[in-house]
Amino acid sequence: MYITKILLENFRSYQKQLFEFDPKINLIYGENGTGKTNLLEALYFLSAGKSFRTSARQLMEWNSNFTSVRAKIINSKNEENEADVQLICVDSKISRKFYLNKVVKTRNKYLGTLRAVIFHPEDIRLVTGSPGRRRDFLDEIFSQSEWRYSTAISQYKRALKHRNELLDQIRTGKNHKNELFYWDQALIKNDDIIHQYRKSFIVSANNFFTAHPDSEIQTIFLNYHPSLLTQNKIDQNYERDLACGYTGAGNHRDDFTFDNLIFPQEDKNLEFWGSRGQQRLAVLALRLAQIDFYENRHQEAPILLLDDIFSELDLHHQTLVSKICHKYQTFFTSASQETKSILPSAKVIKL
Repeated sequence: MYITKILLENFRSYQKQLFEFDPKINLIYGENGTGKTNLLEALYFLSAGKSFRTSARQLMEWNSNFTSVRAKIINSKNEENEADVQLICVDSKISRKFYLNKVVKTRNKYLGTLRAVIFHPEDIRLVTGSPGRRRDFLDEIFSQSEWRYSTAISQYKRALKHRNELLDQIRTGKNHKNELFYWDQALIKNDDIIHQYRKSFIVSANNFFTAHPDSEIQTIFLNYHPSLLTQNKIDQNYERDLACGYTGAGNHRDDFTFDNLIFPQEDKNLEFWGSRGQQRLAVLALRLAQIDFYENRHQEAPILLLDDIFSELDLHHQTLVSKICHKYQTFFTSASQETKSILPSAKVIKL
């Protein structure tokens, strides 16, 4: 799968601009502030219908109420499709429109038209940041292509909100415990779906690390800490949940750690014991595992979006990335002249 061209209208700093791409390596080159990451963001937006870094309103050019990202995509069967994702703002409310070959699609039907894996400097926070950031990463993996996962997440969040509101009302005598039954069942059902998907990625990633030819990647292990929600767990936690006004178990409490098996102590968490270089490598390995997961699950190669990635890696792992990326359509951003020598075959898009 690859993109031949993309047209941006009122997207971030781009009023109307067309870009044409190479099927393999593309280097988006320019000084800081010229819109390199904005172009990557547009490619991701075309895939997921959302940004990887901000809200929908900030994607729209200043004073504009309409944004469009439209592209020609060649799939693995060598068929050309036109994808278009739009944002429309009316009375301060933003709606999304998805089109495939000029036919309106629901978001669920559109997902999977294009899959993208994004590498950016903030990824280091997957190791050192909050559990919420790691849960967002797991959601990102499936939200681009798995409508069943997206639906389960949406229904789970809705049920969680209603259940928490009911807990407050029950505690103050404004409602009754039996009103929780419907929302409890919705939570349990969707929690199970979400955990099945998340576990499938964790298992796939750990298998990928073990089989990888790089000896440093072989020692990385994702240690998954799921917070499973069952009827028994809900019953056990009821008094505590009631006192707190909050549901204390469920996938909204999930986490995972990046462990390194070479550490001799029982606690092998890279957040506490790893060097900056080991943490960067773990994040790189995670994104490579994401690529592998997409290919195996969907039998279609994703596109790769790498935002200033070489500034974060040593020479050995720069070489590793450049070799891997020749298998896919890849978009690099850089403000450094040296990147051109690392990627001699790249099509340079000068901003």
